[in-house]
Amino acid sequence: MERYRLKDFFKDATDIVAVNFLFLLAVILSSGILFGAAFKALFAVTFKIMGHQDATRIWKDFWTAFIDSFWFSTLVWLISVVFGLMFAFVIDYGLNHQMIWLAASGIVSAIFLILYLLYFFPMLSIFKTKSRIQMLKNAAIMGASHPFSSLLLAGGLVMVFILFEWWTGTLLFSIGLMSVINAAHLNRLFYPYLEPFKDQQNNEQI
Repeated sequence: MERYRLKDFFKDATDIVAVNFLFLLAVILSSGILFGAAFKALFAVTFKIMGHQDATRIWKDFWTAFIDSFWFSTLVWLISVVFGLMFAFVIDYGLNHQMIWLAASGIVSAIFLILYLLYFFPMLSIFKTKSRIQMLKNAAIMGASHPFSSLLLAGGLVMVFILFEWWTGTLLFSIGLMSVINAAHLNRLFYPYLEPFKDQQNNEQI
């Protein structure tokens, strides 16, 4: 394994800023509708950059990952938006009618939804399965089984908002930075499942 050099760091940093830009481009041009596909592609490229196994072609790799499982990732995102709006209504209703327990349940539900998505899209970017239902279940199981990891993933998202409040220009790199931080942790979390998964894929191809 080659030693990680300073020029490698600058190349990776440049790639992360580039994929951050592509993510923002996809989200803005689609008015947020294609956030799911873009978020999945963001992590697909980030995992590849951090792996240092193959040459990373940011433009091609991002759009390839964006198109892959496009309808599934978009459908999951739009359904999540619907649930998010429902939770927002519950929170607003509870606060306006002094029903703190109702507002609290809405807040907790919204947090669980966000954490679920922080697992689901990175998993979708790595694992390929014919069973969409199983993928949805696996993301829920992964999140429920690793509460500390969920806090770390949430921390990465909070960092984006804090940096944005400090200076809006940080959005040009902060989302990419979050993907690096979260991917570094998720890579260790996913590793025990990756080898058996690769073996299963190889067996299916034989």
